[in-house]
Amino acid sequence: MIRQEQYEIWVQSGSNKWDMLGCFEDLTLAAIMARNHSARTRLICVTFEHGKLISQDLLTEMGFEPQRMSA
Repeated sequence: MIRQEQYEIWVQSGSNKWDMLGCFEDLTLAAIMARNHSARTRLICVTFEHGKLISQDLLTEMGFEPQRMSA
Protein backbone atom coordinates (compact mmCIF):
# COMPACT_ATOMS: atom_id res chain seq x y z
CA MET A 1 0.00 0.00 0.00
CA ILE A 2 1.15 3.49 -0.81
CA ARG A 3 0.28 5.80 2.07
CA GLN A 4 1.11 9.51 2.24
CA GLU A 5 0.48 12.14 4.91
CA GLN A 6 0.52 15.87 4.42
CA TYR A 7 -0.13 18.72 6.82
CA GLU A 8 -2.45 21.50 5.69
CA ILE A 9 -2.89 24.97 7.14
CA TRP A 10 -6.37 26.47 6.81
CA VAL A 11 -7.16 30.12 7.68
CA GLN A 12 -10.63 31.46 8.40
CA SER A 13 -11.39 34.27 5.96
CA GLY A 14 -15.07 34.82 6.81
CA SER A 15 -17.63 33.76 9.36
CA ASN A 16 -17.97 30.30 7.79
CA LYS A 17 -15.30 30.38 5.07
CA TRP A 18 -11.91 28.67 5.28
CA ASP A 19 -9.06 28.96 2.76
CA MET A 20 -6.07 26.66 2.47
CA LEU A 21 -2.89 28.60 3.15
CA GLY A 22 -0.51 25.78 2.27
CA CYS A 23 0.39 22.13 2.64
CA PHE A 24 3.62 20.59 3.88
CA GLU A 25 5.17 17.16 4.21
CA ASP A 26 6.90 18.13 7.46
CA LEU A 27 4.79 18.59 10.62
CA THR A 28 7.34 20.85 12.33
CA LEU A 29 7.47 23.27 9.41
CA ALA A 30 3.68 23.29 9.10
CA ALA A 31 3.27 24.03 12.83
CA ILE A 32 5.76 26.92 12.66
CA MET A 33 3.97 28.41 9.66
CA ALA A 34 0.56 28.03 11.30
CA ARG A 35 1.74 29.83 14.46
CA ASN A 36 2.87 32.83 12.39
CA HIS A 37 -0.73 33.85 11.61
CA SER A 38 -2.92 35.92 13.89
CA ALA A 39 -6.18 34.86 12.22
CA ARG A 40 -8.06 31.75 13.28
CA THR A 41 -5.97 28.90 11.89
CA ARG A 42 -6.31 25.11 11.75
CA LEU A 43 -3.53 22.57 11.28
CA ILE A 44 -4.87 19.37 9.73
CA CYS A 45 -3.21 16.02 8.99
CA VAL A 46 -4.52 14.59 5.71
CA THR A 47 -3.84 10.96 4.83
CA PHE A 48 -4.01 9.50 1.33
CA GLU A 49 -3.78 5.87 0.29
CA HIS A 50 -3.12 5.14 -3.39
CA GLY A 51 -3.97 8.78 -4.11
CA LYS A 52 -7.38 8.57 -2.42
CA LEU A 53 -8.25 10.66 0.65
CA ILE A 54 -8.84 8.34 3.61
CA SER A 55 -8.74 10.68 6.61
CA GLN A 56 -8.50 14.27 7.81
CA ASP A 57 -7.56 14.88 11.44
CA LEU A 58 -7.62 18.27 13.15
CA LEU A 59 -4.34 18.57 15.06
CA THR A 60 -4.80 22.05 16.52
CA GLU A 61 -6.77 25.25 16.14
CA MET A 62 -5.20 28.62 16.98
CA GLY A 63 -5.83 32.34 16.89
CA PHE A 64 -9.17 32.73 18.57
CA GLU A 65 -10.67 32.82 22.01
CA PRO A 66 -13.91 31.03 22.82
CA GLN A 67 -16.86 33.37 23.27
CA ARG A 68 -17.55 34.18 26.90
CA MET A 69 -21.01 34.60 28.27
CA SER A 70 -21.57 37.93 30.00
CA ALA A 71 -23.17 37.96 33.43
